[in-house]
Formats: sequence, structure tokens, C-alpha cells
Amino acid sequence: NNLETTHNFNFKEKMPNDAHSALLTTLVTNHDDYTISTLQILLFVAISATVIALSILIFRIVFPTILSFPWSTLPENSPCRKREKEMTVIFAGSFNPPHWGHLVMVRYLAERYGRVICCIGVNPNKQYDVTPQTRAQIVREMLSGSDDGTNRCKNVQVQVVTGYIWRYAKTQNASLFFRGIRTWSADGPEERHLQILNSWGPLLLGPVWPLKTILLEGDPRYRDVSSTVVRQICADIKQGRNDERLSRWVPECVLKKVVVAYG
Repeated sequence: NNLETTHNFNFKEKMPNDAHSALLTTLVTNHDDYTISTLQILLFVAISATVIALSILIFRIVFPTILSFPWSTLPENSPCRKREKEMTVIFAGSFNPPHWGHLVMVRYLAERYGRVICCIGVNPNKQYDVTPQTRAQIVREMLSGSDDGTNRCKNVQVQVVTGYIWRYAKTQNASLFFRGIRTWSADGPEERHLQILNSWGPLLLGPVWPLKTILLEGDPRYRDVSSTVVRQICADIKQGRNDERLSRWVPECVLKKVVVAYG
């Protein structure tokens, strides 16, 4: 106790009140400066991350990724190929009705990736001439049937999705989002609108980072095919007018069901 009393006394003797107050003021000021600097750094990091994220999304919209035909496939033994075989991808469309243009795209995705989910979106406020469930069943039969007797799409599932497809994709741990187009000049404006929704929707409503969208440009053999044209041909057939194009554009295994559903 005597030693502590002597030590404290000597400290107070050596440290005048003015100097002691100045030291305390300096320590408090330095602490405040450190706190401000930390907040400034955190604010800078947050703003930088936001700017980078927005730049990436704007770049994706302005310069969309388009996979032109012939579609590329990585070498079988490459590390990237092995990673792709572990990935789940989403192929979204109305399939209203499905046709050969859809089928060749799904076959390509099924060969390249480990798991493919064909998603048919449902708007609960919209009335459909052919229900999404009927379209999904036609797609399943189209994928299981084949012109050469083999099923190339065993790793493909067909799912009717109510609500946002991007939200469903997140629940499936999907890595990529595919959309099929004939050409960018034919379908670009509509796809850009959808890409904006699929880019900003997840951020605003998720909030989650949106999946990258890849536009799969159609096989030249089927670029003249569209679901609108197929529906019109089915209506003509119902009225007794024959059109041989339908047999070239719709796989034979689902041809009759398409005509019945859309005729």
C-alpha cells in the first residue's frame, strides 16, 4: 500500500493537471478520428461494391451473352467440362406449344450440363387456352420420345412454376439461366425486357444476386419455326386444311397431342 501511494503520488507530481488533461483530450480525439476513418472506409467499400454490381448488371443487359449456332461443347476430360456436369441450369420458356426448335436446344443442354430444368411459368391472373400443366406433359413426352429410339434427356425435368422463375431457380441451386431465341434481331427486344426483369427483380425482391442469363440462338434448320406459326397450322388442320410443315416442325411422338390441344 505504501508503495502504491508513493507511486501514485510521484506520478501526480510528475504529471501536472494541464498536461494530464491535454493527454486525455489527445486520446479521445485520436479515438474519434479512428472511428471516423473506419466509417469512411466502410462507406467507400459499400459504395464501390454497389457501383461494381450495378456496372455488371448494366453490362449484361447492354451486351447480352448469346450462344450462336453451332453451340460449343468443351472437351470431355477438361476440368471445366467436369464442373459443368455438376451444374444445374434453368431453361425457361412458354413451350406454347413445344416444337423441334425447343427439343434440339434441350438436348444440347442435357448433354452439356448435369441437370436441366425446363421451367414453364404461370401467371395466376392470366387465362390460358392450353394450360401450363398440359404443355408440361407434352414436353415430357417429347423429351422421352426420340427419332432414333433413345432417350437423350434423362437428366431433364419439366417443372410448372407459379411465381418468379428466378426465385424457384435459387431453391434448386441453379447456376445459369437459359432462354431460347431464333435470332437476336427477331427476338431481341422482348428478351431484353425479360432480362431487365430477371436482373433487377432478384435484387429488389430477393434480395439475391441474379443468375446470369445466356441466350441460346436457334438451330438454322428451325429458325422459321415459332409457337405462333404452329398454333396457326393446328387451327388450319382442324378446319380441314392440311399442312405438311407441322410434321417437320413438331416431333412425331407428340404430333397428335399438339394438334388436339391447339387445333
